[in-house]
Amino acid sequence: MQTTKYNPAVPPFVWTKFPGVYESDVKMYFHGAPVDSTLRYVFGVFDNNMFATAWVTTCLLEAYKYGKAPKPTAQMLDLSINFIMDHRNKNLNYTNSIMAFWPQLYNEKAKGYVSTPVNLLELFNSTYLIDWEPVYKELDKLGLQHVTETIKRLLANREGYKHVFQIPPDFDDTSVNLGLGSLLKDFITDFSSSAALWQSRNSNLSSIFTSLKHYAYKPTTNNTRVNTIDTRTYFYMRRFLEDVNAKKKSLSLVTTWVQDFDDLRAQYYHGIITPSDVNNVDVTVSANALYGITNGILSGLVTTEVLEDPEIQQLYLNTSTMIAFQINTNFSGRPDLALTYYPSVMEFYWFVARTYAQLTRRYRAGSLPHNAMETVMKDLKQALCDTMTKNILKEAVYNTSAMVFFDDFLGNGDRDKDGYPVKYGEDRLFTTSMAINALITTWTYFNDNTGHLHWDENTPADVKKIVTAAVNFLDTYILGEEYKPWNMFFSGSFKGFGTSWSQYPANRNDHINGTQIKIRGMEGVAAESWYDAQLKHLKTPTVFHGYNSDPSYFPYWCSESYTYVTSMLAMSTFNNIADNTDGTTNVHASV
Repeated sequence: MQTTKYNPAVPPFVWTKFPGVYESDVKMYFHGAPVDSTLRYVFGVFDNNMFATAWVTTCLLEAYKYGKAPKPTAQMLDLSINFIMDHRNKNLNYTNSIMAFWPQLYNEKAKGYVSTPVNLLELFNSTYLIDWEPVYKELDKLGLQHVTETIKRLLANREGYKHVFQIPPDFDDTSVNLGLGSLLKDFITDFSSSAALWQSRNSNLSSIFTSLKHYAYKPTTNNTRVNTIDTRTYFYMRRFLEDVNAKKKSLSLVTTWVQDFDDLRAQYYHGIITPSDVNNVDVTVSANALYGITNGILSGLVTTEVLEDPEIQQLYLNTSTMIAFQINTNFSGRPDLALTYYPSVMEFYWFVARTYAQLTRRYRAGSLPHNAMETVMKDLKQALCDTMTKNILKEAVYNTSAMVFFDDFLGNGDRDKDGYPVKYGEDRLFTTSMAINALITTWTYFNDNTGHLHWDENTPADVKKIVTAAVNFLDTYILGEEYKPWNMFFSGSFKGFGTSWSQYPANRNDHINGTQIKIRGMEGVAAESWYDAQLKHLKTPTVFHGYNSDPSYFPYWCSESYTYVTSMLAMSTFNNIADNTDGTTNVHASV
């Protein structure tokens, strides 16, 4: 499933594929009537983002190390590394490791490099060459007026999609790349040439930490460059912010986009634009940044001196505290806003657990190299071992007495021809694998001498029971035809009613000086009484009813490779737990 050579596009039949990329597709979440589910199945455009490739590669490494799965070859790893490096920020005139979601290609009109999905642009451009009226007439003759209206709406919005699909670099891909490099450093004995390649292509890691500080969200300052945030972020985070403000503490959090208002003024007309023009805080991005910093230090990729920088130390501690708060409050009741671009809660849990696991494994072996790391470990322990664990166990659904699965929402919002609800469980395999990974990563530790995992002595019996039953489910169905190996590992921030920035209060509604660029966001920390009054005035939707409660469709990214490799990670690590007493399951899945 990894592309080994460049494939040019002949849209809509063949899509551009860059060497090293693992498969992922842009799809539209049509749901409802049978015709909607059909549209969901047939629409898909191959995408060359780095996120899927980085995570598939990461899972291959972890499955090998912690699960004794087959060893990825140097060719596979090097192809991935070289592909990922094409996502580096090429608009900076110095060596850097600031990464973008899509490859950066030179745009003559913009006179610079723009991160954009080449295949989607090819698709959009090709639609202008089609006379749609005969198509509409044929669809209407077949009684498919609903499809006609859907196509018309999509075509009407294509320029808007083209606008939001030209984005700046981000701290998620930047952090995931740093995390990948730290794993290669960890496993350098097994992957010496690939580790050397990664380090040679990432020779200025200080660029990451400089940018993290520069673009951090600091709502308690008077600096309007960094104290203003997306209205949706403010809504889900307001209780956390109000608590910090009441204690008269300062705050610094990792943001999503590597762009501020000064950058936007210079880059806007070159087509490099933060969606909605205002930065946000996505807790999944925060989790990956936390891991990148943590394992970057623990692996020796960067030195402990990173945390001696008071700005980085504050960012590290504050981001950890915020993540724990969101886990303990169920994302303040709004996972649709907190998980801005990454809707899977189980995936987020696993991302957080990876940081906790690295900290506890080092702590068991002796001590952590910095006091800030002990603080983070303690914060995450309570959130993961208590709240997260209870939440996951509560979501388990017994398929048989010996099998459980976990569902998210993909494919569970449809109706049959008679109007009755049906559940296809299209992300069931992925969600189950992520639930297993989150629990195993939280509740086991790795023995470097034996190469085995061991259950923590305090692991609840229910955790072992549910993990075993979930592995049985995966082993039975992962290579079968019953369920789609789909996921929604990424999406747009708009996912239907209640997820638009315009539905939430703003106290900053102006233009960037000297431009026509409109800014609408939340500056500083507002008085609770003012904010609550604004919520009533705007009739803001304050309750999340689920993604399937709204008929709106939205783009999302799906990678079957990612589902298969997370399942391999789940089953291989389970097999490698030395003190399992409930039997083992052979790993069959491969990528």
